[in-house]
Amino acid sequence: MTDAEINKRVELCFDMRYKEGMRQVDWVKYCHEHYNDKSEKTYISYWIKSKEKYEDGWREKLSKQLDPAVNTLIGLIASDDEKIRQRAIDQVFKYTGNDEIKVAISGEMEIKLNWGDDAGILAE
Repeated sequence: MTDAEINKRVELCFDMRYKEGMRQVDWVKYCHEHYNDKSEKTYISYWIKSKEKYEDGWREKLSKQLDPAVNTLIGLIASDDEKIRQRAIDQVFKYTGNDEIKVAISGEMEIKLNWGDDAGILAE
């Protein structure tokens, strides 16, 4: 098969999967009924490629939405106002996954300090 034929099948799989809600088992069954020229493994590879296409589309949409926000933050980092600059830096940290996490811990702890012979120290 040519790349164009494979891409056509992947595109059909994409439509059936994400627009019509077809399941993988139904896709493989469809392929056997309509093509019956490849192995089940190959039909599943079309399924996987359709998922990759879907994820790439979402990444592209997200990137297009984040670019203006990032550009705004870059502008705010150059601000003369120290508070605005610090808040912009904090947001950059959050976007990059380096957000500072503060956790409140409560509980009890008992610490025993033992000085002398009991601690294994022999007096000379």
